[in-house]
Amino acid sequence: MQILPIDIHSPQSDVTGVILTGGKSTRMGRDKAALSIHGQPLFERVHQALAQVCTQLQIAGKRPDTAPADLPCFADTYPGSSLGGLHNALVNAATEWVLVLPCDLPCPSPQLLQTLLAQRDGVQAVIPRTRYGVEPLIACYHREILPQIETRLQKNQLRLIDLPDNMKIRYLEEQDLPSGWRRALINLNRPQDIERLHSPPPVVTLVARSGTGKTTLLVKLIAELSARGWTVGALKHDAHRFEIDHQGKDSWKMAAAGAAVTAISSPAKTAVIQCHELEPQFEQLLQPFTGKVDILLTEGFKRSSLPKIEIHRQTLGQSLLCRGEYDDPSLIAVASDLTLSLNVPCLDLDDTASLCNFIEERFLT
Repeated sequence: MQILPIDIHSPQSDVTGVILTGGKSTRMGRDKAALSIHGQPLFERVHQALAQVCTQLQIAGKRPDTAPADLPCFADTYPGSSLGGLHNALVNAATEWVLVLPCDLPCPSPQLLQTLLAQRDGVQAVIPRTRYGVEPLIACYHREILPQIETRLQKNQLRLIDLPDNMKIRYLEEQDLPSGWRRALINLNRPQDIERLHSPPPVVTLVARSGTGKTTLLVKLIAELSARGWTVGALKHDAHRFEIDHQGKDSWKMAAAGAAVTAISSPAKTAVIQCHELEPQFEQLLQPFTGKVDILLTEGFKRSSLPKIEIHRQTLGQSLLCRGEYDDPSLIAVASDLTLSLNVPCLDLDDTASLCNFIEERFLT
């Protein structure tokens, strides 16, 4: 299936965005909607994501305490199940289509939501389906299915995942979903889920002699891992002084005037420039990535204890750094255009997929 480019700056009026709040948060032990991630309640994160794609919004579940006064809130006619929440959404929406999201998503993605909405033609529901299963709580549904939903509720058949076979459902597979879909589908059920989200990401650093192609391989790995749905961070270590500001720019003028930290922010991105006399410890550099990426790939840091993949090219006629110049115990693999006999795996430098398989198996599963 070809996914067309998405304009996330155009909210749609023919669909109602519905926040599902009917859960009891039993496994979490406290109200999930009010949990704070990066200083913002989960409910508000979901609310903002839906507001980017839908002009009409409402709450399914008796939770007026969570929302602004102008956000309609409807109690479930059939409380106690996700199917009851979907029934609520379909009954009370002013549009034929609803786009539902649970209130416990830490990383809701407007791009994923727009991808779902773009695939509604000719079907009654659009639902993500990945190797981990079907995601019926992050999906869009047409009001035509309401009679079938009511019949199932009256029979006490409450599993939303067991949708009727005669429904016209379009499942979006992994290759149909935008980058970052893995984090966009995460929900928080237990306290350990929050701890995992706040834990620093695994780090892999690429090292090599100058001119071997660290950046080239790094870019390929980022592209491949992103295509597999992972959210990837990147960090380059520069042993020399570098300048990201340019003379005459506003941020340069601020720094020249004495600002120790300057920042530029827009709706799409933020850049922070901080001067320091001593190079920060790696733990400090890791902080901006924590909770925001699944893995951090770095270039350089060859004297660190970070897990390393060394790049080697036979054509350059150079010896290995981590098994030649010194024996580095943090070396986990070598990526080379030559098969080498080593005490760590030697991977094909030109086989990006296999390199990503190695990283996934070692750090992401």
